[in-house]
Amino acid sequence: MDALLKLFNQNKKANQLLLCYGLYCLSLLLVRAKITNSVYLFFLIWNVFLAFIPYVITLHLLTLDLKKTAQFKVLAIMGIWLAFVPNAFYIITDLVHLVNSDGHIFWLDLIILSSYALIGFAFGILSLLDFEKILYQFTTVKITSLIIPIICFLCGIGIYIGRILRYNSWDIISNPFELAYDLFQMAISLKSILFSIHFGVFIYFSFLIKKNLTSNNPNHGNINL
Repeated sequence: MDALLKLFNQNKKANQLLLCYGLYCLSLLLVRAKITNSVYLFFLIWNVFLAFIPYVITLHLLTLDLKKTAQFKVLAIMGIWLAFVPNAFYIITDLVHLVNSDGHIFWLDLIILSSYALIGFAFGILSLLDFEKILYQFTTVKITSLIIPIICFLCGIGIYIGRILRYNSWDIISNPFELAYDLFQMAISLKSILFSIHFGVFIYFSFLIKKNLTSNNPNHGNINL
């Protein structure tokens, strides 16, 4: 429990807001289930959980004295983070499920899918911002400014792998050879490359907007509701 509180307090203001918004998202699904007698879209809870993982990882890294932590451990945790961070941005593609919405609940489904996409995307952007802080402890600002867009492009690849190729993060371990073959096919496909670039650019500019809004806000850290 102490460890969880330590993580929560690492970015307390933002985490309080995310918790409240997460409860709102859950209430939307419960309302939909009551109206339709269906648990359709409940998979969004799992997708948000996957989006939450990279954010927890970077919060954990920020609680460590990284200079005194074994380099292998830090690199291993960063590797796990890199495998999971695309999940935070992948959730925006769940908007595709709107095509299955009945007319009378279309707008409710739009709010639900958009809300879950927003909170998942927020986890991803906040995690990227935290990862940038972590990189500053090991390298220069210039090198970090090159690494972040590369990570965003890799997230674009991850979204393609998840949405189009239908692989999951754990397929890296459970199904590595088939994944490697499909990645090779993907690397020679213009369609997949453009898909990855456009999503990567979208993520990177979202990151930059959030970063600059934060740095230019004199009341940063104070959330007024």
